[in-house]
Parts: sequence; structure tokens; C-alpha cells
Amino acid sequence: MTREIGMQGEELVAQVLLARGYKILARNYRTRGGEIDIIARREGVIHFIEVKTRTRGTEDYGRPSEAVNGEKQRRIRRAAQYYFMRHEQTAACSMDVAEVEVHLLENSF
Repeated sequence: MTREIGMQGEELVAQVLLARGYKILARNYRTRGGEIDIIARREGVIHFIEVKTRTRGTEDYGRPSEAVNGEKQRRIRRAAQYYFMRHEQTAACSMDVAEVEVHLLENSF
């Protein structure tokens, strides 16, 4: 269920980005060195976006973005460098974290 919730969070973020004028270049971009949830372009800037989704009630674990520690940031950076090498692009870039909080409905049966 956790993976499904994460995928739903990524889909929601992609839809919000599209609505705000971003062009999605890649989703779940994987390399040996790391993985990037969403790569998008807007106004000449390429955004490497890590999506962190949490369900309500997991506040004890901190904000979702706090899970993007130094090692995770290094893996995103390596994957971003690989993306630039493979696509021969030079552009300004940004590493972003999108937080999604999901409120699950409880069964009242």
C-alpha cells in the first residue's frame, strides 16, 4: 500500500506541474547512481523533483522532505548529471522536493 500511495503522490504532483505550465520530460528516471521521480522543464529551467508522500498520522517521522538526506541528495545529483550527459543539454537546473500528505478515510463498518 505504501508504494501505491507514493505512486499516487507522484501522479498528483505531475498533474499540478502540468497545470502550472511545466513540461514533463521524464518520470521515474533511473540510473545506476540514483533515481529521480520527475524531471520537468519550465521557462528554460530543468527541475529534478523528488516526491515524498506521507499519510496522515505519520507526523512522528517528521516532514516528508526531511527524508531527503545528504545521501539521497547525492544520488539525485548523480542521476541529474547523467541525464544532462545523455541528453546533451545545458540549462539552469533546480533540485526540488514536492511534499504530499494523504488523508486516508477510515472504514466505519
